[in-house]
Formats: sequence, structure tokens, C-alpha cells
Amino acid sequence: MLQFTGIFRRAIMTNIARIDLTNFFLIWITLILSFLFPFELFLFSYAVLGPLHYMTEINWLEKKNYFLGSREDKVSYLIMSILIISLLAFGFLFKEFSNTDHLTALNQQFNSNFGSEPVSNIVQWTYSILFIGLFVSVIYFLTDRWLIRILLIALSILITLFFFTYPLFSIWFGLFLPTIVHVFLFTLLFMFFGAMRAKSLWGYLNVASMLAVIILIIMLKVSPVSGSIGQETFNTYTSSHFQNLLLAINKSLGLVQSQTLDIYLPVIWKIQIFIAFAYTYHYLNWFSKTTVINWHQTGKQKMFVILCLWLASVGLYFLNYHIGFVALYVLSMLHVILEFPLNVSSIKGIFQGISSSMRNLVASKQPGWANK
Repeated sequence: MLQFTGIFRRAIMTNIARIDLTNFFLIWITLILSFLFPFELFLFSYAVLGPLHYMTEINWLEKKNYFLGSREDKVSYLIMSILIISLLAFGFLFKEFSNTDHLTALNQQFNSNFGSEPVSNIVQWTYSILFIGLFVSVIYFLTDRWLIRILLIALSILITLFFFTYPLFSIWFGLFLPTIVHVFLFTLLFMFFGAMRAKSLWGYLNVASMLAVIILIIMLKVSPVSGSIGQETFNTYTSSHFQNLLLAINKSLGLVQSQTLDIYLPVIWKIQIFIAFAYTYHYLNWFSKTTVINWHQTGKQKMFVILCLWLASVGLYFLNYHIGFVALYVLSMLHVILEFPLNVSSIKGIFQGISSSMRNLVASKQPGWANK
């Protein structure tokens, strides 16, 4: 017992342990704020913390070679990311401005010329194109032979062409992957991988806390008071179509089948609490690990540009939240795509760590092992 206490005290003094302890409090403070201000906290975090996170992480990933093996891989993956983000932006902007006279007339002309709906089909296809980005990230870790890579990339494109009309495919890869999967699941896996590498007691406790958050949100009773959300807050929330994620999660869980949003339903409120927590803590987790991953270590000029762009982004959100959302769309999605190799690397590291632990456990039970 005394030996364990000594180890624990030494661990508490390490930099990683201090950051993990900070994150322990951040998790629970964020949860409390999410229960109190589920809509307001999310809108604030998305507009203020989000842009700074995108810019600093993209800069950090570039310095880390996007966690790929070579400069050639880095360049090819960046080109692929630009192609994907271009198609995503086309689909997003077309849908965003599809009710304008110019785009409506252009779409009608395309339909009459080709006898089908090519533009609409391309837009619908872009909802699931993130599948290609994730699949390609896995390919880079599977093989370094370009012939095999090209064949597998072609396969991923064929998969999207075949499945993009299926709602579940586009919802999971077009909606959930860049949102809840990115901000919660990938964050959880990154935390678990970090705890494994550092053998951090507080790190494992934080992973357990993240899982406990879900249980608490499910179990605790909420009683939303009608009218407690201001009309301006509600209009800001819906103008950027955030309600689509809220409804999609509820429908996927079989909780709500209605197409309209009743924000004062307890199940709707709980999902929004989870969304507010996931996004806010995702950003706070990133900013808290400055001295661990050193994302802040960059040139003064580059950091100055980042801070200026961040202030301009926050100002744009403040002037018109919807315009800010549209203007920052490409940056937000680009940081998701560029992070895929890191996500795959973390998952690979977790499996390797578990596999190594299992081998050591089996070896320790072999006769004569202790004498070797």
C-alpha cells in the first residue's frame, strides 16, 4: 500500500498527470454547463472555440506530416483531401443556395439537357464522400504499394457510388462521422491511447469519466421549461441546420420519429446536452494539451496570422451566425479530413498495445518464464 502511494504521488507531479487531472475537472465542469445551457454552450463553443481549434490543429498536423510515413504520402493525401473538400463544398453550397433563382434555373437547364438530375445526384453523393477520406486513411497504413492503394481507392469510390442513395450510409458518413464520431468517439480513443502510452492513472480515469457522462445523461431526469430558450438562440441554432444532427441522433436511436423539432421534449434535450458536452470538451481537451503535443510551437508570424483569422471568424459569427457557419464550413471539414490518419494511427496503436499486453500476460503464465 505504501509503495502504491509513493508511485501515485510521483505520478501526480508529472506534467502529463497534471494535464490529465485538469481534464478530469474539465469533463465534469463541461457536463454541468451542458445541463444548464445545452443550446447556448454549444453555439458559443462552436463559434468561439471551434475556429481556433481548426486552425491550430491543421497547422500542427501539417508539422507532423499528417501522421503519415513519408513526404510523398503527405503530399498525395493533401491532394486527395483538397479534392474531397472541393466536392463537399460544392454539395454544401449548392444545397445552401439551391433556392436562389440562378441555381434553380441552372439546375433545370442541366436536367433538361441530360434528361436526369446530374447536379442533384452529385450533391446527394457528396453527403457520403467522407467515407472515401476515412477509407483512404486506412489504406495508407495497410500498404505503401501504390498499385494496391489505387485499386483500393477505386473500390472505396465504387462503394460510395453504390451506397450513397441509402439513407443510413449518408447519415453515418455524411452527418455522424464529421460531428459526433469526430468530437466524441475519436476524442475518447485518442485519450485512451494517450493513457496507455503514458500509463496514466488519471488518463484512464478520464476515459471512464467520458463513459460515465453518457450514463448520467441517460439516467438523470431533465424537465425542460417551455420558453426557457430564447427565440434568438433558437433561430440561430436552426438557421445553421444544427437541428438536423439533433433529429438524426434521436431517430437513429428510435426515440423520435417526427420531422419537426420540439426542443422541450426530454429526449431531445438530453441529446442536445450530449452534443454540447461533446463539442465543448473536444475543444477544451485540445487546448489543455499544449505542453504535451506542443501544437502551439510554431513561428510567430504564423501564429499571428492564425490569431487574426480566428478573431475575424469570431467577429463574423457575432455579426451573423449563419454567415459565419457557411464561411467556416470548408475549414471545419478540412480539419476533420486531415485528422483521419491520426485517428487511424490511434486505433492502430490501441490494438497494438492491447495485443502486446495480451502476449505479455500469456508469456507470464508459461512455465519457466520468470527464470528467463
